[in-house]
Amino acid sequence: MRNFDQYTKKRLRRYYELLRQRAERIRDHKVASIQAAHPDIIELESLIIQAGVAQVKNKIGQNYNSSEHDLESLEQKLSDLLRANDIPANYREPEYNCQICFDRGWVNNDYCVCVDQALIEINQQDSLYLPPADQNFNNFDLEVFSDQKNPVFFQGNLSPREAMRGLRAIAKKYTEDFQQKPDNLFLFGTTGTGKTFLMSCIANELKEQGVNLVFIKAVRLFELMAQRRTLLNSFSPDPEEQDAVKRRIDLINKTELLCIDDVGLEAKGLLNTYSDFIVLLDERYNSGLPVIMTSNLKPIQLGEDYDERIQSRITGDYQLLMFEGPDTRSKTARGKMEQDEN
Repeated sequence: MRNFDQYTKKRLRRYYELLRQRAERIRDHKVASIQAAHPDIIELESLIIQAGVAQVKNKIGQNYNSSEHDLESLEQKLSDLLRANDIPANYREPEYNCQICFDRGWVNNDYCVCVDQALIEINQQDSLYLPPADQNFNNFDLEVFSDQKNPVFFQGNLSPREAMRGLRAIAKKYTEDFQQKPDNLFLFGTTGTGKTFLMSCIANELKEQGVNLVFIKAVRLFELMAQRRTLLNSFSPDPEEQDAVKRRIDLINKTELLCIDDVGLEAKGLLNTYSDFIVLLDERYNSGLPVIMTSNLKPIQLGEDYDERIQSRITGDYQLLMFEGPDTRSKTARGKMEQDEN
């Protein structure tokens, strides 16, 4: 039997949990769509259940009647109806990626052969897009934030330090509840107020829990989407480049948690990929896969400067966390320069 360290086991377990959940969500959506379009299927399935129960009762009571024939007739009618509408008989069953282990990663007291591909995807993720390792809750220093209330920030009701203490508490609670309640977050505010650091803290904490995630700059994400568009429109694209871009995009689409840093700072020339970004957000939302974003822009500014559909999705589907205060990044840099000079 193959053996892995505890961290790898944890990440594999989360990887397969996510695969099964996605397959089951897709199944639920497919079943609901089919039944909405064909209510007679629901009626027949209900009659089949009733006939089956009656058949069992009749056999127990040694009182056989026509219910057995009714059951066979109903099952034949359902089969004919499904076939006439090109609906598979097993339409209620999830379509798992691996038909050997049914996306469990485990079969016959050993890891399934599909684990090799799972490890490749996990390792690709590790080598491509991860948060800075030193930006975590243990290194979160509230002292760098001003403890002075200022009418410019939080209407003078909170000091930046008090506000950040509350935001840090929200972030920690997010990591504690992630398995049961994986919400979307939008962290917005001016430069140097701690948005990226706090998102990194969340990402690193969840990574330690075995959560598979991608942490990427918005500009890099939009460059990838633009590159994919260019390759798709090319007469003879390079197959290796096309495959590499596809793998990266697939990783971003399917990862358990997607963290996007500095939304709104991407190059204006990449605006034609905003529709791709909207599709990405919609697909992840429909699959129950959370996104955390940071931005220097307020949600309404995203609508004014870029696309109203992005603003609509963020204000409707995301928990909004506002960051205010002086630029701590510049303050820290100045302090370091003064120390070096001394």
